[in-house]
Amino acid sequence: MPEPDDAVLRLRLAELELQRDERDDQIDGLISALNEAARRIGDLDRARAVEAYRAEQEAWRFEALRRRRWSRLGAALGTVRRRPFEPGSYRRVQDAVRPRPLPPEPAEPPRRIRRPDVKVADTEPLRVPPPDLPDGPVNRPDLVAAVALGPELETALRYEWTQLDGLRPAGWRNVLEARTPALFLAGPGETGLPLEEIAAWCRDRDVPTVYWDTGEGLDDAAFAFDHVCTVDAASIPEARARLGHDRVHHLPFAAQPRLHNPVRVHDHGRYPLLYEGEYDPAAEPLIAPAPRLGAHFHATGFPHLYRQRVVSPLPYPQALTARKRYKAILAPGPRLAVEAAAAGVPVVHAGEPPTAFGPAVDDRQNASRLLRALLAAPELRDRQAHLALREVHSAHTYRHRVDSLIDHLGLGAAAPRRPAVSLILPTCRAEQIAPAIAQVARQVWRPLQLVLVLHGLDADPVEVEKQALAAGIDDVAVLTADPSVSLGGCLNRAIDAADGDRIGKIDDDELYGPHYVSDLVPAFDYTEAGVVGKLAHYAHLGSMNATLLRYPDLEHRYVDVLRGGALLADGDLMRAYRFADLGRGEDTDLFRRLREDGVRVYAADRFSFITIRHADAARHTWRPSDLELLADSRVAFYGLAEEHIMF
Repeated sequence: MPEPDDAVLRLRLAELELQRDERDDQIDGLISALNEAARRIGDLDRARAVEAYRAEQEAWRFEALRRRRWSRLGAALGTVRRRPFEPGSYRRVQDAVRPRPLPPEPAEPPRRIRRPDVKVADTEPLRVPPPDLPDGPVNRPDLVAAVALGPELETALRYEWTQLDGLRPAGWRNVLEARTPALFLAGPGETGLPLEEIAAWCRDRDVPTVYWDTGEGLDDAAFAFDHVCTVDAASIPEARARLGHDRVHHLPFAAQPRLHNPVRVHDHGRYPLLYEGEYDPAAEPLIAPAPRLGAHFHATGFPHLYRQRVVSPLPYPQALTARKRYKAILAPGPRLAVEAAAAGVPVVHAGEPPTAFGPAVDDRQNASRLLRALLAAPELRDRQAHLALREVHSAHTYRHRVDSLIDHLGLGAAAPRRPAVSLILPTCRAEQIAPAIAQVARQVWRPLQLVLVLHGLDADPVEVEKQALAAGIDDVAVLTADPSVSLGGCLNRAIDAADGDRIGKIDDDELYGPHYVSDLVPAFDYTEAGVVGKLAHYAHLGSMNATLLRYPDLEHRYVDVLRGGALLADGDLMRAYRFADLGRGEDTDLFRRLREDGVRVYAADRFSFITIRHADAARHTWRPSDLELLADSRVAFYGLAEEHIMF
């Protein structure tokens, strides 16, 4: 079926690439001029320092000569010869032979200092407009919670439940009495709230209370709470001993997909390295080589040595956007590590990593090597970032934390159900049935349904269903359609039979990695899209055994179209829009209608999916030449290299 590109789109892309190249050439010219100016300034500074040193050296020599004995003795003896009978003449001789300290020698001569080349990051201030934080949706609207934490955590948690606002030292009682919460969650901070008094109020009304130690340690208020949670699992035994009960649980930091997500921003990944937060001396081996690589420090407490790189930390909302403009983040604390991982930004730890979201180094030499490797290798960064993002969405969002908290409190509130996914697949090639079933069976996401339409095939639907069930697919529906039915008609029959909350369309001759579905589903949590899928993707050309990367800049972005064989949509949306009754161009028509109605479409990552272009073009309904594909792509490597794409 046709791919979502046309002559107008290709022309516009070519114009944008030309503008980008011209801008890069201008930037390179300006950087070269700045480097030359910096070198000249450095040479002038050193020449001036050398002349000042020479003058200081000559002054020292003159003063040292004046203070030496023989220099003073000659003048004293001359006085004795002229006035031999005056006592003062002999006193001058005595004074001349008395030793006198020499003046201190001048400092060492100025050394030639190697000045690092000027980088774009050094010449352009980071301007970050305040973002518009989304209003919702809320995962558990029926669960009411009173929260007294710092603004960052309160902001992240308000998407998980109905959160009571307006808790103030003078009016907290009115807020709680107006709507009694199901729980009270508080922690150390400068809220000024009387936590012990609020905890007592909650106890009188059987409202469970939780004190969350976010790293500052337990204070006296923790003794008044029913449960205590901590981000540091190692501190649990000591906390239980101190509190005298075992209601102490591990509750680490997490990510809020509404706020921490990989959606691209302007100048995404343009700057090299970022250190954010308070200076940590233990991270010095990682910090020390960073300035020469163009690092920025949005931090406090840094030694004077780093003053030219240090700026004040950005307000939290702006920091969420600013982080995405860097290629990697240095030595993040536990909260920043998971937030950066959710934003698709690689992290590098110093010493033992507090999380599994990135590598760790403990000496300066290896730190420099690792940082240079990350900055020079986009594939290395992207793979690390993708694995970390996958880990976040599997176990480290605030939805997971709230589920854990509810379980500890025994509230009995049911966790939000994982969305069921239905994959619809029409096929008119009997030899592709078994490979297509295997592609679906290896998906790690469950619950998963396969709706297979046998288009004009003389195959037994019951036997095909048994084959799919034996492969490990729990829910299978096998339909039949006459050859006279259009492809759009086959797809609509599959939609009618699909039970899933999400409906995805796949092709029988493409390759899908085991995490294909599980990587796409979370995009509905952090975007406003009704359809998600792939636009940046790999395509294998059988004629030359080369794998291309197509549309590399179009991932983690809102777009107009997606690959027809790699889309996942809201189930009700697909049931409402369906496909046109066409034999070709169904996908293009669907995206046109979605665009006209303002339905947003999101292109996720490029991994876990490969388009296969056989050497025999007659095997495909959409038949561009290899040169046409090459013109819009870049050769990533020769061979299929599934490990590089399907991890």
